[in-house]
Amino acid sequence: MFLEQRMYTAHPGKLPGWLKAYAEIGGPASSRTLTPLIGMFTVEFGQINRVLFVRGFDDIDEREAGMGRRDADPEWQRFLAETRPLNALMMQEAKLIKTVPFSPLQKVGQPFERKLEGTGMFVDHRTYDFHPGKANAWIDAYEKLGKPVQDRMLGQLLWFGVTECGPINQAVFAWAYSSMADRERRRTAMMADPGWAEFQKATGALGALKQQTTMLLKPTANSPIR
Repeated sequence: MFLEQRMYTAHPGKLPGWLKAYAEIGGPASSRTLTPLIGMFTVEFGQINRVLFVRGFDDIDEREAGMGRRDADPEWQRFLAETRPLNALMMQEAKLIKTVPFSPLQKVGQPFERKLEGTGMFVDHRTYDFHPGKANAWIDAYEKLGKPVQDRMLGQLLWFGVTECGPINQAVFAWAYSSMADRERRRTAMMADPGWAEFQKATGALGALKQQTTMLLKPTANSPIR
């Protein structure tokens, strides 16, 4: 499965107006002509005034056909006409991500099954940059050693993939928590777990990681993941 992850950066104070128009007009038009929205989130910690949203494609060629359908859709054109005067967006970034076999998200239209307690949600979104040629060994070690520990001790893994287009040699993944305090408690306990120490030792010897970037996200009201 391919994930298209888009990150839009807005001028200060202008994101709410754009989000309202997308929720009411642009989002429904996109889901009708492309594929269903997987998740939509605003950045709480990281570079703010940003929205991140994810849509999936089982067949990447279907994306091109869907974009043509959307461009011809009257409601999409209405969305563009209503948001252009807002002059809200200052930057747009898109990445094409391919899910790995152990990613919970594997198919377009797959319903989100919440496994967290309570009703709140914060998403720990992570982008790990690797030195060329070293990502596969790290991901293999993560699947065998690191992920079993995190499955036992952290929140809910939403997706895990590697970049196909955009900056390559990246792993992009997201864990959901019921609150920021829940995240802190769980990650503190994980750091003290012997299994996590074993994973850190195994991957430290690889010298694979170049940079790690995290953001804390909150789902929007129209996000299926929430």
